[in-house]
This record gives sequence, C-alpha cells and structure tokens, in this order.
Amino acid sequence: MAAAPLNTPRGASTVTVICRMPAGLVLDLYDTDELATRARTPTPVMAPPKPTASVRLNGAKADPRYHARDNLLLGMGGRTQVDASFWQAWCAQNPNFLPFKNGLVFARSTERDAGAELAERGQHRSGLEGLEPTSLPGVTPFARDVA
Repeated sequence: MAAAPLNTPRGASTVTVICRMPAGLVLDLYDTDELATRARTPTPVMAPPKPTASVRLNGAKADPRYHARDNLLLGMGGRTQVDASFWQAWCAQNPNFLPFKNGLVFARSTERDAGAELAERGQHRSGLEGLEPTSLPGVTPFARDVA
C-alpha cells in the first residue's frame, strides 16, 4: 500500500497550514474549465480570471514568538486553519509552486503535528530572513562623536 502524500490529511475537515514567508500568502482556486475556455478563444481575454475561492495565510510575522524589534524569522511560521478540501484542490492545481515545493508552505492535519513539522523544518534557512546588521562584510558601525 502506498503512503499518503505528506500534505494530504486524512479524515480531517480542516488542516493547519504553516507559511514561513514573512508577510503570508493568498491562495486562490480557479475553475479549470473556465481557464481552458479562455485559452481557446480567438481573441485574448485581457481581464484577469476571477478565483472561485481564496484563503489568506498568516505569515511568519504572525507567529506569536515574533518580535518586531529583533526581526528574527528563523524557525517562525504563521498558522492558518484551512478547509481540507480547499487545501487538496489547491495542491492539485499548484504542484510546481516554488514555495510549496521548497517547504515554505505546508499543512498537517493537526496543529500539534504542524508545530512539530515547523520545529523540524524551521532550523533550515528559507532565504527570506532579514540580514544580520552586525555581520555584514565590509560594513562598520558609524562612530559617534563624543562631545
């Protein structure tokens, strides 16, 4: 028997989605038949397609441990409860979305499992963390005049 994919919850009405991107993300679902019809029209349709459903994910800055003064994002992730059917449909429509493929956005069936996964993945840099001002090469602190 094949194992279920990591992002496919079983028997849950909602899943906890973790987003490690700082400001979060908006997930949109589109009607694939409507998109195919738009693509087949002889004249291009210039209006953007309208999503059938949308979910706004909380970003890493929404993590309760985040402190704006320090701006440390390593190991942080926003938690959002999302309908399981929406998540499965979105994953099916966007399998090659880079934040999803690289683990910046993932889901687990319970908040506890999602927190454990975040603790495991959170030690790896996402590339979206801010720069550490004291360790920038070639940058020295400004010397203050003492009066």
